[in-house]
Amino acid sequence: MRDKILFTYNPNAGTKKLVPKLNDVIYELIDENSDLVLSPTRKRNDAKEAVKAYLNEGACVKVVCSGGDGTLHEVVEGMMECDADKRVPIVYLPAGSTNDFGYSMCIPKDVVEAAKLSKNGMKYPCDIGCFNGKYVVYTAAFGLFSDVSYATSQSLKNIFGHAAYVMNGAVALTNVESVAATITLPDETIEGTFIMGMVVSASSIGGFRGITGPDVRLNDGKFELFLIREPSPLQVAGLLNDIRKGNFDNPLIVFRHITEAEFDFEDEVPWTIDGEYGGSGLQAHISVKKHAVTFMAPRDLMGLLSVHE
Repeated sequence: MRDKILFTYNPNAGTKKLVPKLNDVIYELIDENSDLVLSPTRKRNDAKEAVKAYLNEGACVKVVCSGGDGTLHEVVEGMMECDADKRVPIVYLPAGSTNDFGYSMCIPKDVVEAAKLSKNGMKYPCDIGCFNGKYVVYTAAFGLFSDVSYATSQSLKNIFGHAAYVMNGAVALTNVESVAATITLPDETIEGTFIMGMVVSASSIGGFRGITGPDVRLNDGKFELFLIREPSPLQVAGLLNDIRKGNFDNPLIVFRHITEAEFDFEDEVPWTIDGEYGGSGLQAHISVKKHAVTFMAPRDLMGLLSVHE
């Protein structure tokens, strides 16, 4: 039986920039030693089920996926639900509205250039989070802005792209609700009232660059914990300015590199996982699985992240 390369993609992601370039992308993915299998998605979990089916078959040597962060999440989730010895490298062709993970991995915005990583890229072992039994590619968040991605309609994302997130985020600012929480780390307990919390492994969230802190690494076995305490009206301007500048010395900002965290809330809190609704509850446990999934990354990524071939 010949080896297979699975290509699963969401033809409706973003502004549908994959579709007019599909033939060029396929040309870059064709390998004389493997059969290329096309698997367009039609509904939620199609990408996940396709990955599980082909990996469990045993002949799949690579998974190519194109779409937004939701499509990528499905592919990673499907791979994580397979035995570790069956997991194969992922080639990600970002085609969504914000593409936070693609930006963090320095993957070319052009899908044809990104497809070239299938043959010319380097293997990058990436950390994956585990949230109450679910998998997290790059972020789990609650509070301010956390629902902007999944609360923004797909049609609005397609028309306005990143601007749609900004518009919905601006509306969120007028209706901020604080959350009372206790966050337990292996060596520290953090208590207080917060307007936002994120556990993240990316340098961009919702299209906003640089708000996840300095020294972000996607393969160091750690995610970054970013919390914002409830500000007074007089503190808001200074807080926003410090976030914009990346000044995390502000006493309202809590920033830690973590391997796991336990969240306890006074009231049920909704979470966002990789831009999609992730459920709500009074508790949440997050841990990091180091080097759980391998991606094909640009070779010049070596100078930007701690990469090991």
